[in-house]
Amino acid sequence: MKPKHAGILLLAVAYFAAMFMVLRRTTEEVVSDRITIRFSQWQLEGTVRQAIDAIIARYEQLNPHVKVEHIAVPDSVYLQWVQTQMVGGTGPDIVEYVWVWPNVARYFQPIDAEVLQSNPYNRGTPLEGVPWRETNVDGMTNDDSFVKSLNRYYGITLTSHIPRIVFNRKLLHTITGRSEPPRTYREFLQVCREVDAYARAQDRVIAPLATSKDSYPFIMFPIVGNALTKLAARLDHRHRLQLTDPEAAMHYLRGEWSFDTPDVAASLQLLREFGEVSTPGFLQRTRDSALTDFVNGRALMAVMPSWDASSLLLICPFEIGAFRFPHPREDDPVYGRFTQGPFSEGQVMTGMGFFVNRQTKHREQAIDFLRFLTSQEGSQLFTDISHWQPATVGVKPSHFAAQFTQVTEGVTWGVSFMTLSGIDAGMFLRAELSSLWGSGGSVEAYRAAVQQGLPGRLRDDLRREERAARENIRREDALAAAALRLADPARAPELLHLVTVANELKPYQMRAVHTHAVVP
Repeated sequence: MKPKHAGILLLAVAYFAAMFMVLRRTTEEVVSDRITIRFSQWQLEGTVRQAIDAIIARYEQLNPHVKVEHIAVPDSVYLQWVQTQMVGGTGPDIVEYVWVWPNVARYFQPIDAEVLQSNPYNRGTPLEGVPWRETNVDGMTNDDSFVKSLNRYYGITLTSHIPRIVFNRKLLHTITGRSEPPRTYREFLQVCREVDAYARAQDRVIAPLATSKDSYPFIMFPIVGNALTKLAARLDHRHRLQLTDPEAAMHYLRGEWSFDTPDVAASLQLLREFGEVSTPGFLQRTRDSALTDFVNGRALMAVMPSWDASSLLLICPFEIGAFRFPHPREDDPVYGRFTQGPFSEGQVMTGMGFFVNRQTKHREQAIDFLRFLTSQEGSQLFTDISHWQPATVGVKPSHFAAQFTQVTEGVTWGVSFMTLSGIDAGMFLRAELSSLWGSGGSVEAYRAAVQQGLPGRLRDDLRREERAARENIRREDALAAAALRLADPARAPELLHLVTVANELKPYQMRAVHTHAVVP
C-alpha cells in the first residue's frame, strides 16, 4: 500500500473511532436515567484522590440515579484549565476554586439558602438538624465559604492544614535511644547535637533537620512571633490582645523597638540556631531536595506542611511521626524571660473549597453531593484515607492526621515581626537572611544590614498604604453621596453609610508616623 493511501486509511479509522465513542456516550446519556455530575480538583498529593473516589463510590451507592465523574488535574495547569472550561461553557458542575482567583461571581452561584438548612446526611448523628454552615469547624467563616467582597456564601470547604516537623522514628531510636520526639526546646537541641555526633562517628551525611527555601517560613514566622510575645504586649497600647505587622512597623518608626532591642536580638539568635541545625545551604535548596534528603535517610527530621506530609506514608520505607516545633517557654534559661506561653496556632480556618458552576443543569444533585462530602460519614472517609484533617464537627482525624491537629488554645498576637509594613519590608527582611544563616553569617551582621536598609522601606510601604486608604475613602464617600442625592426624597436614608472609623483613622495614623518618626 502506498504511504499516501495508508495515511488516508489511518485518518478514516481514527475518524470513525472518534465518531463511535461520541455516539456511544450520547446514546448512553439518552438511554440511561442516571444524572452525571462532574467534579474537578487539583489535590494529587498522597491518597487524596483515593479518598474522594471512596466518597463518590459510597454516594453513588446511596444515590444510584446519580453518577459523579471525578476529574483530577495537576495544580500547575489547573487554573488555566478551569478558566478555559468555564468560558467555553463546559465547566464541571462542582469546581475546586479559591476566592482570590478571578470571576467568582461570574463562574459560580451563591448557596446562601442552602448553608442555613440542615444536612440530611447527618441524620442519626449529633449534627442532625444543625444548619450546614455550623457543621463546619470554622462555621464557614473562611474566605472560600463566605466571600466577603461579594457578601455571599459560595464555597464548601473540606480540610485544613498546618506545618509540623516530621521525623524518622527508627532513625531517632537508633541515634538517641528514644522513641518519642523532643518536648522542649532544650531537648530539641540535644537531639540535634546527638545527630551530628552520630553522623561523624559513622562517617555519614545526616542533617538534624531537612529544610528548604520553600519550607523555612513555616517555622521562622512562629519562632519570632512566639519569642516576642512580651514585646507585643508592650506595644499593644490599646489593650486589644492583638497586634498587626503594619502596627509594629509604625511602632518601629516611632522608636519604640528596634533590632537592637534585647527581645528581638534573642529571637534572632533563636533563628540562627534553627539555621545551624538545618541542611547546609537550605536557602538555595528546593522543597523536593529537602524531601529527598529525608526519604533517603540523610536527615532525621524535616519541616513539612500537612498537605505534603501525607505523601510520605507512600514513599518512606520507615515509620513517620510528627510534632510541633518546641518553642522556648518561660522556664528556658536563655529565652524564657522574653516570652510567655502557651502558644496558640490561631483560629482554625478551613480550605479546599468547592464551588457550584453557575451554568450547571444539575444544581440539586451538585448540592446534594457536597452535603454528603461534608457529612460526618463523608468527612470520616476523607480523613481515614487521605490522612488530611477533617473540616466537619465531631469527626475524628486519622491517627496520622491527628499529629497535625491545630493548637487553638493559648497566646497568639498575630504579629510576626518579619513582614512588618508590606511587600518591600518583608522581601528585604527575608533577602537579608543570608547574612544570618549563610557562611560566616551572624546575628550582628543581620542586625546591621536590617538597621541600615529597613527604615526607608517601611516608609515607602506605609506611604503606599496611606495613599490607597485615602483613595478608598474618597471612592466610598462619593458613592454614598451619590446614593443619597439619587434616592427618592420620601425614602432618603437618615444616615450615610461611609467607611468605618477604623478604616478612616488608618491614613491619618500613617501620616502622623511619617511626620513624627524618630528613626532616621
